[in-house]
Amino acid sequence: MQLLLLLSLILSAFSITFDRSSDSSESCEDTSEYHPHPHRPRPHRPRPPPHKPRPPPAELTKCPDTWILFRRPQGNWCVTLFHKSQTWQGADNMCKTYGGRLTGLQTGQERMRLAEAARRIVQPLTPRNASVWIGARRKPECPRAGVCQDHNSFYWTDGHTTGTAGFQWAALQPDGLVEGKFGVQSCARLAVFSGGSAASPRHGAYDDYTCEYLPSRVTLVACGKKATRY
Repeated sequence: MQLLLLLSLILSAFSITFDRSSDSSESCEDTSEYHPHPHRPRPHRPRPPPHKPRPPPAELTKCPDTWILFRRPQGNWCVTLFHKSQTWQGADNMCKTYGGRLTGLQTGQERMRLAEAARRIVQPLTPRNASVWIGARRKPECPRAGVCQDHNSFYWTDGHTTGTAGFQWAALQPDGLVEGKFGVQSCARLAVFSGGSAASPRHGAYDDYTCEYLPSRVTLVACGKKATRY
């Protein structure tokens, strides 16, 4: 009887072990049959087109009526002339009321264009010479003639004109004369001859002059300001 009972227990234990092994095998088989979705690459997105370079800013070419356009590398410049006899500072102040300053002249071409425009104004007024105040003053480090070279003894005051190519002095100028209480001649005028001979050695040339004086009976004022778009 005990032998039968022992045999029965052994068979029961074997049956349980077999069932567990079978379940484990089925579980492995089930796992081996599971196939997850394969990795899908992201769709290719085209690169955005490169930014187009901005077009250069439009050239500013608008001047008020009767003003002359001077094309300059640093920006275009408008110039006009007024018939007004006054001191250099008074002339510069008048230009400010028009949004400008007494103008400098950047090139020889600008200088002669202004001289010819002034001649046309002067001819009906006087048979003699006239003067045009321009935006140039003596450098403090050049207090008299001979200290600096002629083309480096003055500077442009309008804040726009550059370089020294526009300086063309008459013979023996600037001479740096001292005018009593007013001191050395520290402003500049452009000489105009109403006879109109552009070949005259002084027509369109500069002369240093006392800032507080009126250069001649007929004095013009040359004002300049930046050109605009409209």
